[in-house]
Amino acid sequence: MDLPVLFQKLAKLPPDSEITAVTGSTLGSSTRVTSKLALDKSTVKAVGSRLVGDAMFYQKYSTEKVAGDILLAPQRLGEINTIQLKSSAKYILRRDAFLAKTEKVTFDLSLNKGNVGLLNKLIHTVSGPGTLAISHYGGLYRISLAAGEEYQANPRNLIMWDKRTNPTRLHAKNVVVPSPRSKLRQYEVIRNIVDSPSLQPKLQYIDSLSRSLRNFMMGTPDFVKLKGPGDFYLASRVEPRFEKSRLLNALAAANDSASQLFENSSIFPHPSPEKDTFVDYAKKKHPGFAQKSTDGFPSCYAQVGPNGVVAFIPATRDENNA
Repeated sequence: MDLPVLFQKLAKLPPDSEITAVTGSTLGSSTRVTSKLALDKSTVKAVGSRLVGDAMFYQKYSTEKVAGDILLAPQRLGEINTIQLKSSAKYILRRDAFLAKTEKVTFDLSLNKGNVGLLNKLIHTVSGPGTLAISHYGGLYRISLAAGEEYQANPRNLIMWDKRTNPTRLHAKNVVVPSPRSKLRQYEVIRNIVDSPSLQPKLQYIDSLSRSLRNFMMGTPDFVKLKGPGDFYLASRVEPRFEKSRLLNALAAANDSASQLFENSSIFPHPSPEKDTFVDYAKKKHPGFAQKSTDGFPSCYAQVGPNGVVAFIPATRDENNA
């Protein structure tokens, strides 16, 4: 399966071969490839995986006597990377990073006891030989460390690593409170109180909670230390925490697109604005009596304008003599 690193990949299947992919990740396939929905493990393990939020069924594609190809793409916007696994290689993979694998690659759901964050508690243990295709939100980076080399990484971006290594926290989880360098420890009374078996665990819990809250408020990640030899895969981005925000953004984008479509459409033209034909016939207040004429001549003239509007114009001496 020779696949380039893109947002979509063409998986080429040789004759008499089989691959397993996540359901809904296939865009198309050649007519020589057969597909079926099946369990990748026993029924009991599949049901147990479904109960903890993992997939129960997978899509299996196979060829017979002739070659074929499948076009794969992740459901999320992210890169795809393929890894050639040896028979002795074992990796720990985040559950939502799996995309496809060849027939001899196995992965089992297990509980990770390391200090690599809550997202990496339920993981897949992957072993070869074969080819594994992974994908995650954003881009993918591989870090290869030789023996004795160390690196720091955000556990939220860590999606896959060699099982021989064990990422550890930079700071000890249960530190002594107050620290041995604190000036408060020079007093014997304070040492006897804080070092008591009943109080010290509570102080450690409060210290850990305050440190986590401080990092969350300040946006400081709690890095873990990676130590070689081994390969580590990091995602460039972390998915939005709330699905509701992503759904609202998608609906807003769809609404904008629909509005632009109807505004620029010739099928639904905008109605031309009608001219206002209402005429405001404002009546002037009548003085309440007839004006007296002068020397038998009229005092005003009635002039009928457009739209039947009547205006009374005072007569002048020159108009009366005329």
